[in-house]
Amino acid sequence: MWRNLIFILLFIFFSCANKTDQFSFTPIQVDKSLLVSEIGKSLEIIEVKTKYPISGTPTIRKSDHYFYLFEEGIVFSLHQIEKSGAVRKSIDFGFDDKLNANAITQIITQNDSIGIITYGQQITWLNEELEETGTEKLPFKAKVHFRKDSNTIAYTNGIDDGEWDIVSYGFSSSKSYLPIDKNRYRFYNQTFSPFSNWNGKTLFSQAFNDTIYIWDQVDFKPLFQVDFGANAVTKDRFSQIQGAMDMLQLFNEKKYSYLLGEIYGLNGNRILFGLSQKGNQALGLLDFNSGELKIYRGLVDNSISGINLFAPQFVEDGILYFGVSGERILENSDRLPDSFKHRLSNDYANSYFIYCLELKD
Repeated sequence: MWRNLIFILLFIFFSCANKTDQFSFTPIQVDKSLLVSEIGKSLEIIEVKTKYPISGTPTIRKSDHYFYLFEEGIVFSLHQIEKSGAVRKSIDFGFDDKLNANAITQIITQNDSIGIITYGQQITWLNEELEETGTEKLPFKAKVHFRKDSNTIAYTNGIDDGEWDIVSYGFSSSKSYLPIDKNRYRFYNQTFSPFSNWNGKTLFSQAFNDTIYIWDQVDFKPLFQVDFGANAVTKDRFSQIQGAMDMLQLFNEKKYSYLLGEIYGLNGNRILFGLSQKGNQALGLLDFNSGELKIYRGLVDNSISGINLFAPQFVEDGILYFGVSGERILENSDRLPDSFKHRLSNDYANSYFIYCLELKD
């Protein structure tokens, strides 16, 4: 009973607190990886075989009937994937095309349509045949637009010289949050999941900001803060960063801990988020029932493949989605369970794998 009281008090706090007030949690270091079986009840692994091996880390999106893989780097391609893993359609983006490869800032889905956002402000909608059906001009320019019912919350993420990091908008109104410090180095942080739905609300995490925020379509407020203590990046240290080389030096120091701007709302009263801990990628798991924030070295699949999944790409409808290259699975071939090896194609190193972890309630 007392555990549930923590969660109830938290939301009373959220409703009444001043914007500068927040809960602070001191992390508990766990000297192991979080196991899939600890947070999930079933895992599905889908092998995707594209014409050419996927380059880099593609963005994964899910519509009503398909997955989409968007790869950017050596090539800019969008692959439509059936739930079986078969590639249904693919399109390539060039630098002289109407949908300029360099202009693409985000990929979103709506039912079985997919939207290509360019320059952070215009959506070109494609149907399930990947044919253009229309365009839509967004009221604000941002790197990430996250729709919730009839409203949208957007993270500008250094895309222009605006005055706010966060903007929310709907049919008749808009609000701005987190004013940008004009003296701050305006860096762009690539992130797959800065927003996440959770218990009817939306969570937000920003790199180098130790506070997790929550949005209920009316207000945007701090939910809790991660207290890294002496390992935190202080405001004074961050203010010393004036360019890319200064940022690189901060990364190379490997003595700080900070959030990476990746957040995942799990079922029940738990939140998972990405962080860097003295140069190593890690995962934080906050459980409001126990009132504990634990930091794990990663997330390991102990049910099927046995490999380290690192961080998810996103969570939706109670399922965490991960992307794993066939090359990484090949690197772990000597540790793969025989039951998993027998499921793989002969040339699985050229494939891409989507892990779908159904979460426990």
